[in-house]
Amino acid sequence: MEFSKSTKEHLGYYVYALVDPRDKTIFYVGKASANNRAFNHLQSNRIETKKQKEIKEIRRAGYEPNVEILRYGLDNEEMAFEVEAAIIDAVGLEHLTNVVRGHGIEKGRMLASEIERLYGSSPKLIDEILEPCILFFIYKTYSPTLSEQELYDCTRQFWGIGKTERESLRHRTAFAIVDGVAIRAYRIESWHSAGSTFSSREFKNIQKTKWEFVGQLLNDHPLVGRKLIESGGKTIKAVQKGYTYLPRF
Repeated sequence: MEFSKSTKEHLGYYVYALVDPRDKTIFYVGKASANNRAFNHLQSNRIETKKQKEIKEIRRAGYEPNVEILRYGLDNEEMAFEVEAAIIDAVGLEHLTNVVRGHGIEKGRMLASEIERLYGSSPKLIDEILEPCILFFIYKTYSPTLSEQELYDCTRQFWGIGKTERESLRHRTAFAIVDGVAIRAYRIESWHSAGSTFSSREFKNIQKTKWEFVGQLLNDHPLVGRKLIESGGKTIKAVQKGYTYLPRF
């Protein structure tokens, strides 16, 4: 199926969902602009993504995924991003085949207590943090609907930590960082080969060069809920490898 030219003109910027017809659950959320992008996902793809696996499973059962339009006629792309992110947060990333939460997540779903901690406490300059720690940037896998176990697992797995660091445990405190905010703190007890300890996450083909830690939640750590900022006042940004050490020397 494709949208006609007239329909695309009326749609404008829109947000859509792929729905499993067997139980009416949404398994993917996306946004588009006056085009047929919503249907492109249903075409054959050589890349075996989680979304493609879900589509194949539905078809093997004798059904076809439904495409539903959640909002259309949106004023601009920014608004479409906001709607998309809000729906992903409402459904929960762990219930979707989306890889990330979407755009605009710095204003996304969170507990009222977390909002208060975020805006009611003063920012923390990272150059002032002297406690040896590792910041793990988990914005790609984080969802506000994760359980504590799921949040712990997406913080501790899977990282390219070097042998010296693993054996010395010089940096014993781990922070889960989302949008520059330390949302959880853990005490690292030991490092293990990726996939070798119990986890709520299911993964295949885990890289043998990756590692995961086991540790304890630090409920009362003073940095939890604080926004970490650089010396120029900007919020700390995620680094390509996904983690960084503090203090900086």
